[in-house]
Amino acid sequence: MAVRPTRLAGAPPGPRQRDQRLAALLDAAAALFVEKGVTATSIDDIAVRANVAKGTFYHYFQDRAAMLEALRKRFSQQFADAAQAATGACAEGDWPGRLDAWIGTVARQYVASYALHDAIFHDAAVCHRCVMSEEPAVRQLAALLADGRAAGQWAVDEPLATAVAIFHSLHGLVDEAIVTGTDTDAAAHHVARLSARMLRPA
Repeated sequence: MAVRPTRLAGAPPGPRQRDQRLAALLDAAAALFVEKGVTATSIDDIAVRANVAKGTFYHYFQDRAAMLEALRKRFSQQFADAAQAATGACAEGDWPGRLDAWIGTVARQYVASYALHDAIFHDAAVCHRCVMSEEPAVRQLAALLADGRAAGQWAVDEPLATAVAIFHSLHGLVDEAIVTGTDTDAAAHHVARLSARMLRPA
């Protein structure tokens, strides 16, 4: 039976352990930013919640602002990953189905995580205005629109600008549904119908 080597005391953690510690720090920060707000959360708070030494925080991040930026990037990438999985599950050439899958998945992701979104992007002290055309999920949608145009499915002159417009429409209508307590899925379906009409070849 193989014997697993023991890591020497003081030796640097292995790759998997580093990934786990980084994930623990980001998860802890995300929970605390929702609970307390970004400015009210200290680095000590994050280290305690993540069950690591304070020095471990500085091994990964220069300061809280660097962690906040990493958390924003992870948040955005999670949207793109979920949307990629949903569109990839559609049949090849099913362009309407892929568009519906992207819109529905992004809407559900937002509904599930808008509290964190508000904390890390819209906290009054750290408000962050994004360039939406640089967001992974939006660029993914732009690529989908361009591919559909190449296949003769859609008429769209500027895929990236159109993707930004669709994303903002979705964001706004889902926010409206959250605030009013109405059906967020219905809001997503409405955006999907509007988008299909907008993209329909003349």
